[in-house]
Amino acid sequence: MEKQRKKKGLKAALRSWLIGPVGGTGLASYMGIYSNGIDAGVTVNSDTALRFTAVFAAIKIISENIASLPKSVMMEKEDGGFEPADHPAHTLIYDRPNGYMDVFTFWFTIIGWLLGRGNAFGILRYENGRLVAIDPVFPDWVKVVLVNGEKAYIVRATDPDFAFLNGTYLDHEMLHFMLFTLNGIVGVDPITYNAAAIGEGIAAQKYTSDFFRTGGAIKGTLETDQALGDEDYEKFMAHYQSSATNGATPLLEYGFKYKAVSISPEASQLLQAKTFSIDDIARMFSVPPHMLAELSHATFSNIEQQNIFFGEYTLRPICKRLEKQLELKLFTDAERGKFHVKFDLNGLMRGDASARAVFYEKGINTGWLTPNEAREFEGMKLLPGLDKPRIPLNYATVGDDETNKNEEQ
Repeated sequence: MEKQRKKKGLKAALRSWLIGPVGGTGLASYMGIYSNGIDAGVTVNSDTALRFTAVFAAIKIISENIASLPKSVMMEKEDGGFEPADHPAHTLIYDRPNGYMDVFTFWFTIIGWLLGRGNAFGILRYENGRLVAIDPVFPDWVKVVLVNGEKAYIVRATDPDFAFLNGTYLDHEMLHFMLFTLNGIVGVDPITYNAAAIGEGIAAQKYTSDFFRTGGAIKGTLETDQALGDEDYEKFMAHYQSSATNGATPLLEYGFKYKAVSISPEASQLLQAKTFSIDDIARMFSVPPHMLAELSHATFSNIEQQNIFFGEYTLRPICKRLEKQLELKLFTDAERGKFHVKFDLNGLMRGDASARAVFYEKGINTGWLTPNEAREFEGMKLLPGLDKPRIPLNYATVGDDETNKNEEQ
């Protein structure tokens, strides 16, 4: 009853906000934290940015990696460890979030919105007090508002197929993931804030296309000391182009001389401009350049470390944002602190086969890792008799010999 009265009061306070289109801005537009107007002569927004291959690849590779991670709800044990929990939220984040999406598509969509628009939303659906579904909402359909110190969400779907999402939702009824925020209420659109860098990349890509579409560099010029009238010029060009088209050697009249000119793409800095643009996008999304096919600084010795960097400094912070928001909204006050959402990054952070073998060997031989724990890390079936720590026989605790002597006496 209290929640219903609270929602009715909030809806009344929100009436003044229900004017004009939602547009995906909400509170952000009123606080002036969006910046437009900086570009390189091209339009830059969330849609046009995806047509730049570096942006498309960066968003795709991060979204696919997080979507493919094992996800679970874990319960904290008395000894400080964790074990899988039988909780309704586990099915939603691991198996089937709603009736029309598989879990990979759901998380790929959420992360794509988060990276491309700075915000991602999911409506929590309940039946008889039990959480049964999470419906993702396109960020442009959501207006985030702050009324009387409480956050709320107004959803207006422009696609009639998603009209069932329309409504006003309290904070506890909506998952709201933010990539980067200046006010803690709404996320900043990374495409808008980095429009200059993205615009330069799109402009370089467009210029390169136009460069080759028009035949690339100028191959040569025709020079003459004579002054030609319009009629002579048109007559000469007709003969010249006809010969060139037919593959024959053109006969140069009126004292014309052919002078070859060659300008390589390197000389016009097209390749450098594209490389710099890829580096900018790599910095923007914290993606190692080699993952965007920019291999000028990549070696066999540093790619493995860059892959670990990707897991540690790119994926882990995003996963932590997801985990904390899910724990806040999916668990009750009594459950919070006891249940935890985990996105398992171990598979991406464990290095190559040789490094893992050495790691497991040292852990097992020094007793802080059991063979079955190592097998579990590798996704292998647990075997009986491999759950106990092992310690070499020549290892002993300082003072044990003296204690043994006293016991013998």
